[in-house]
Amino acid sequence: MATKYDAIVIGTGQAGPSLAVRLADTGMNVAIIERKWFGGTCVNNGCIPRKTLIASARTAHVARRAGDYGVTVAGSIAVDMKKVKMRKDAVVRQSSEGLEKWLRDTQNLTVIEGHARFADPHRVRVGDELLEADKFSINVDGRACIPPLEALMR
Repeated sequence: MATKYDAIVIGTGQAGPSLAVRLADTGMNVAIIERKWFGGTCVNNGCIPRKTLIASARTAHVARRAGDYGVTVAGSIAVDMKKVKMRKDAVVRQSSEGLEKWLRDTQNLTVIEGHARFADPHRVRVGDELLEADKFSINVDGRACIPPLEALMR
């Protein structure tokens, strides 16, 4: 027997969480399914970590050029990569955990962890659980595929 929802969102990347919450806020009974990392690529190994690392690099650059702006810095400027990574990991963790908490605290929204596979056009299976809905949004990462070179030469 399938658990019935008004809508199911697969994936918690860029668009999935806000869509799921907006639907739930209208009173719809919504499920959101996440296979691995809340926040998807952007939060976990894309935008957020990259921007955090760039901010550390920029800070070191500005500190090294402080004299150009009339600011005297005593001693040399050094970068502690272990601390840079710890900061990046903390920012990522805070983003991912904050997103997960927001989703779990949203009324009319059920968070399901696991790999979703379509069983038919109106049902997905997550582990042993069968979920049913008329509306689906698929918000998952893609994987690159390099075609055989022979196909490009035709």
